[in-house]
Amino acid sequence: MKSKENWLIVLFAAAYISISLFTALIVLFLVYEIFKIVKRQLTINGELKLSLFMIITPSLISTAVYGNLKEFTGVLSQTFFNISYFAKDMFNPTERLFYKVNLTIVIFCTVEAVITVFNYYRGLEQPIWGGVFEIGIVFSLGSLSAFVMFLLEKDKLKKGVYLILFLIFTFLVFYTGKRNPILGIFFSYVVLFVVLLRFSHVGKKVLYALSGLFFVVVLAGTYVAFEKFPKYKILLEAVFTGKTLSEGELNEFSSARWEIGKKGLEVIRKDFENKNILPILIGHGYNAGARLDPPSPVGRSYESIFLISEFINIGLIGLLGLIFLMYKYFKFVLFTKLQSKDQIVALPFLVFPTYFLVGGIFSGIWDAILPLYFLMFGIAENYFKGQNR
Repeated sequence: MKSKENWLIVLFAAAYISISLFTALIVLFLVYEIFKIVKRQLTINGELKLSLFMIITPSLISTAVYGNLKEFTGVLSQTFFNISYFAKDMFNPTERLFYKVNLTIVIFCTVEAVITVFNYYRGLEQPIWGGVFEIGIVFSLGSLSAFVMFLLEKDKLKKGVYLILFLIFTFLVFYTGKRNPILGIFFSYVVLFVVLLRFSHVGKKVLYALSGLFFVVVLAGTYVAFEKFPKYKILLEAVFTGKTLSEGELNEFSSARWEIGKKGLEVIRKDFENKNILPILIGHGYNAGARLDPPSPVGRSYESIFLISEFINIGLIGLLGLIFLMYKYFKFVLFTKLQSKDQIVALPFLVFPTYFLVGGIFSGIWDAILPLYFLMFGIAENYFKGQNR
């Protein structure tokens, strides 16, 4: 079982070091998982079982029907790889496992923070690999891990270090100035505080102080985001003055999503007018934005709001599956009750999918590392189910 714990450490390390290395390792992991399922040594179960199949199945079929081989490879990494969630029963969900993974995340995020700050001084917005959105993902999970390590640590010096890292990681997310990371980390902490506030073994004064500290960072980060991107001032002007925004202002504020959304609605309208039943049900598949008329201004997808983009990509069945996944996920998380303070160690992995389900509303929920986060959520799900029996 210890060797299996180490798989998680290796996967997280690879996710921080190189996307190519991570992809190679997650493919090997999934091959082993499928082998275990075929041998009936692993069962397919969990809160997200039906919803994931409702998403994965139409995405594969539609891409096979309407796409090409390269696009089919793309959809495998976008949706199919999330079957990693079903490997959760391969791991023994213990406090020790979650502690090791949290510590790994904090260590690698500390290295990432040094490199990211160095890159900022060079005029670049990037961590070890990727760009500004990877900064949001990396440091959001790092912030959550540092936060719970602070709550659990008894040594005052280490406790102070975790508090400082929590503040640094959180600020780096807001410093991106991007809407999705800001929404993602904000609502991840809202969910975290909701769970913690229902737990009597953590002092309410401590939680109120920490939540207040978090909101101070939120305000500081939001101020930086507004200074960094003047487009946000367009929204404030519309809200407080009642000004009607022009098409150009809507596109500037939404990063062209207003125009992309209109193109997407045109595609949907044509499908209904032409009674294209199959794509209405299962979508047009991966990379639909580059194949359909009118094409997406950004190519691969009609990245505007998930109701439009996912309907085009995975159809009505897939979109309902995604909405059902959101319902099942938030129902499970928000009704989770902590039985002891030690259980706090698993909370980052319980709440982190919130980052994608809320933060991805306007830009797409799927991410290359998401299979690892779904796996960790599954392990946390087993942990809390086992503890609450």
